[in-house]
Amino acid sequence: MGSYLLGIDLGGTKIEAGVFDEDGKIVGRARGKTHAELGSEAVLDRIVSIGSEALESAGKDSDSLLAIGVGSPGPLDPDTGYIIETANLDFRNFPLGPRLSEKFNCPAFIENDVSAGTYGEFKAGAARGASSVLGVFIGTGIGGGLVLQGALYRGFGKNAAEVGHMIVKAGGPRCGCGRRGCLEALASRTAMAREIRNQVKRGRKTLITKLLGKHFTEVPSKALKEAYEAGDRIVTKVVHKAAWYAGIGIGSLINVLGPEVIVLGGGVIEAMGTEMISLIESSGSETAFEFSFRDVRIVKAGLGDDAGITGAAILAQERMGKAAAADSSG
Repeated sequence: MGSYLLGIDLGGTKIEAGVFDEDGKIVGRARGKTHAELGSEAVLDRIVSIGSEALESAGKDSDSLLAIGVGSPGPLDPDTGYIIETANLDFRNFPLGPRLSEKFNCPAFIENDVSAGTYGEFKAGAARGASSVLGVFIGTGIGGGLVLQGALYRGFGKNAAEVGHMIVKAGGPRCGCGRRGCLEALASRTAMAREIRNQVKRGRKTLITKLLGKHFTEVPSKALKEAYEAGDRIVTKVVHKAAWYAGIGIGSLINVLGPEVIVLGGGVIEAMGTEMISLIESSGSETAFEFSFRDVRIVKAGLGDDAGITGAAILAQERMGKAAAADSSG
């Protein structure tokens, strides 16, 4: 058994992989497209290929691995390694953990992708030193992760912290999950793109059509930032509205959970930066009780794209340690 860890961040559009040495340093990495449209077996092959490429860049092979940690969209079962289902990947009761374990001949552990990213920030990023952390990652969708009293909180059903699917506007826009008024349906990049398209259909002018054409379906975070910084009225209004709803959700969660640190990450936050965080913080302060909000730190994720692979690798290492301790005591 080796001593290196392979951390993988599985997304609907891209896969990130990093090889970590015993000191937690990334010594090899790779990334590539997921090609989710090709089906679950093809995605598994992509994960194996990109993971192997990361190992090759580190000058290592699978024999050097202690374990693999994967951050994946859910819901999923971290105990069995099965992906129950995903909105953007063709996984239905898919044994991703066991299959990767077979491919690389070492244990493979699966965690929710944003939980892994939040844990990475808690252990090695912007929330280092805190004991209770809420992670909210805003991108194509909105995901959450929760650390309570120093431990990742999964909840009774093992899939806690689905922040994007808390209802913040009853009867609001329909979400990809089928419900109405979810935070994801009001504050994600997908939600912002939908609102901008609606404004264009009404004849409103926006820089987005110059950047992406009149028949755009998605709005990349980079284009959102460019239009916002240019003072585009439609984009400014849409971004402010999304930040307002995000703040409502986060302020409500502060009242319920009492976290020490809120970590904001994801493609939208990475692109928009402190401006978006300030807007969210302002809305959150109006929603949460003053005494609950007073000393809470709201910070930008510090690890960027490495948050997911870092958290997944650390969680895999910790689970290996717990398994070894259980074996020695039994």
